[in-house]
Amino acid sequence: MAAPLIPLSQQIPTGNSLYESYYKQVDPAYTGRVGASEAALFLKKSGLSDIILGKIWDLADPEGKGFLDKQGFYVALRLVACAQSGHEVTLSNLNLSMPPPKFHDTSSPLMVTPPSAEAHWAVRVEEKAKFDGIFESLLPINGLLSGDKVKPVLMNSKLPLDVLGRVWDLSDIDKDGHLDRDEFAVAMHLVYRALEKEPVPSALPPSLIPPSKRKKTVFPGAVPVLPASPPPKDSLRSTPSHGSVSSLNSTGSLSPKHSLKQTQPTVNWVVPVADKMRFDEIFLKTDLDLDGYVSGQEVKEIFMHSGLTQNLLAHIWALADTRQTGKLSKDQFALAMYFIQQKVSKGIDPPQVLSPDMVPPSERGTPGPDSSGSLGSGEFTGVKELDDISQEIAQLQREKYSLEQDIREKEEAIRQKTSEVQELQNDLDRETSSLQELEAQKQDAQDRLDEMDQQKAKLRDMLSDVRQKCQDETQMISSLKTQIQSQESDLKSQEDDLNRAKSELNRLQQEETQLEQSIQAGRVQLETIIKSLKSTQDEINQARSKLSQLHESRQEAHRSLEQYDQVLDGAHGASLTDLANLSEGVSLAERGSFGAMFGNEEQQLAWAKRESEKAEQERLARLRRQEQEDLELAIALSKADMPAA
Repeated sequence: MAAPLIPLSQQIPTGNSLYESYYKQVDPAYTGRVGASEAALFLKKSGLSDIILGKIWDLADPEGKGFLDKQGFYVALRLVACAQSGHEVTLSNLNLSMPPPKFHDTSSPLMVTPPSAEAHWAVRVEEKAKFDGIFESLLPINGLLSGDKVKPVLMNSKLPLDVLGRVWDLSDIDKDGHLDRDEFAVAMHLVYRALEKEPVPSALPPSLIPPSKRKKTVFPGAVPVLPASPPPKDSLRSTPSHGSVSSLNSTGSLSPKHSLKQTQPTVNWVVPVADKMRFDEIFLKTDLDLDGYVSGQEVKEIFMHSGLTQNLLAHIWALADTRQTGKLSKDQFALAMYFIQQKVSKGIDPPQVLSPDMVPPSERGTPGPDSSGSLGSGEFTGVKELDDISQEIAQLQREKYSLEQDIREKEEAIRQKTSEVQELQNDLDRETSSLQELEAQKQDAQDRLDEMDQQKAKLRDMLSDVRQKCQDETQMISSLKTQIQSQESDLKSQEDDLNRAKSELNRLQQEETQLEQSIQAGRVQLETIIKSLKSTQDEINQARSKLSQLHESRQEAHRSLEQYDQVLDGAHGASLTDLANLSEGVSLAERGSFGAMFGNEEQQLAWAKRESEKAEQERLARLRRQEQEDLELAIALSKADMPAA
């Protein structure tokens, strides 16, 4: 889950004096609104590409109001700092710790720092591809184009000559008098921007410096290692009526910085012969394109290896490049190496102006383009007529030189026009070929479009089938979900029943255990009862035996009583002797038992009979009850044993 966004008012620092100074520059009246044009002009000074600046504007103006308030402008400044620090341009990075934004050509001290190496190049990829095609059509030598080859292309733009001069100066970043592929792209980019009514900057913005030049480029405030000398006062930039561009002429249209005095051919050169031979060997190794000249880029490492300062090396280059062509001949290179050797080995500083013995021998017989002012200017004689004649001769020579210059310029213009016509013809041929290729590409694109339409129809059919299958699968999934829910409900019910059954089983097991314990105790008690029953049965048997004895005694007693009755009834007069004999037949026990009853014989006999029957009945009742209880107990114990079995 994404983290909640922090309000912009909490992400942008408030009370920041640097941000306040930036805002004051775009809204000095503090109206609370910064228009799109003002913000664009200010933000472009950051050196970022138009694509990144467009993204920054969209983030700072999310509602599309077309202007920025103070808070929105602060957001834009913070996003510029994100881009310059190498972070992604998003609102989530506003609260990161990063250095403040940097802008150029403003009053802030942070504006003059060089751009970082990670800054984007303002030349877009599609523009670069188009410019590379033009570059290759001009047939570069060793990857470089001279001013003569670039001049017709720039002149076709119909821009003013001073504008084209600034374009050349800004594009020739390494100041070698030639343009490589990236420098040519910069020049064409500036020309296209100028055609769109954008002013050509006075200094090359960091965003326009090619990535391949950024580590080697000297930023404002530093002195180039091998610069060409500054344009002369009479350059075509200040006098466009001459019909050429001074910055673009690499073969004599620039005047030398220092006028050469007339020298005698007998003056010796300051460069020793041995040193000259050694310098010539270095020259041959350095002149890779074998054109007889070395550029500043070619000798840069050699000059820097001397350890001299950039200012001093620039001055030595200006002295040696007597014709200000941006390149050095073999003698000029030897002179520059001589000055460097003198400074390194002997500490002798190079002169401010070349003396006659310092001018290379190959340069002494050829006056410089700006030496026309000294042609024919003889020495002052003090005779007015001679002086007037000398002045007239000098004036005529100056006019002659001027006419020759005009003729050369006209011829150069004719050559340029011819070259332009040829270029136009070449352009026409290229455009015709391009048109044919575009037609072929159009046909291919149409064929591919038809094929893609067919594929699109097939894909639509497949998509319909897939959607139908998805619907079927969705319904099946819904049905399966319903079944799963039902089965889950049944399973839960069965689980509840199983839990209840388990609980009942546990309870029954507990009851079974208790019953087993009860049965065990009952068995023990039954054994005791059985033993008691056996003893009772023995007692009953004994009692029955005694009872049978009593019955026998009773019967014997009845017989005795009957005999007594018979004796009493039949022989009242009998003698006591018969009665004594009769009594002898009664056993000793009966005599002892009934001896006291003879007083009232009938009563005694009846009473004895009743007591005997009563006692016998009570005893029999007790025995029956005891026997019934034992029988019931035995039956109950046998029933309790049956479930366990």
